[in-house]
Amino acid sequence: MDFSDGLVLVGGVEVGTARMTWWDEADGTRLYLLLGSVDAAHQGLGYGRQILAWLEERAREHAAGDSVGTPMFGVNPESERDLALARAAGYRVAFTRVRMIAKLTEPREVRLPEGFEVRPASAGDHRAVFEANAEVFASNSLGYVQDSFEEFEQEIADDYPDHRLWTLAWVGDKLAGWVVSGQDDTPWVGVRPAYRRRGLASALLRANHAQLWAHGVQTASLWTLAENPTGSVALYESLGYRVVERQPRYRRRF
Repeated sequence: MDFSDGLVLVGGVEVGTARMTWWDEADGTRLYLLLGSVDAAHQGLGYGRQILAWLEERAREHAAGDSVGTPMFGVNPESERDLALARAAGYRVAFTRVRMIAKLTEPREVRLPEGFEVRPASAGDHRAVFEANAEVFASNSLGYVQDSFEEFEQEIADDYPDHRLWTLAWVGDKLAGWVVSGQDDTPWVGVRPAYRRRGLASALLRANHAQLWAHGVQTASLWTLAENPTGSVALYESLGYRVVERQPRYRRRF
């Protein structure tokens, strides 16, 4: 078996692909995502196990020369065959991303808990949202990658530039809670720990839904983690969201 430019060759015949990428997560994990496939005509011949073993060895070689983070293997099975291979190799679910959607209806008046104020968002709030995200998600979100502020601003410019769809709650000059939305997606919902258990998150989401509705958006969509210790799935379900997609992420220690 030969590997060249992402292709897997046996006797000069292409039988599949093999690719690896990696990144550092906020909890100190260096995740090596192993991406391999076997062409349908060559399945059932053991090539999948060989590709996975080869990718794992490449990850070990890379990690040996770099002391950053705690290395782990990761795979994202896309079929029952892939899943069986991953489980046989010792991979288990580390966490599950879930996509949730809510059909919006004409909103009623929304009141925030006492002491909080919603103000119109602007580019001047980017740094506050970035720092609040880092504070909240880096400490308790599996798989969370802390981007730089420059990367954060670029993502906003590309995907979430309409500040009319953002809902930010303040206590004085302190950002307490935030919902950042675009026309098709809500990437960030958060409340700082000091302001939780006051109904702020649900009130902010209702207010955000009203803003989305006012600008022609009829379906709200977001991703969260099934294992989120804050109970985000239950919160979103209480506001009319339902799970429409699950993406288990499988990992194994070196």
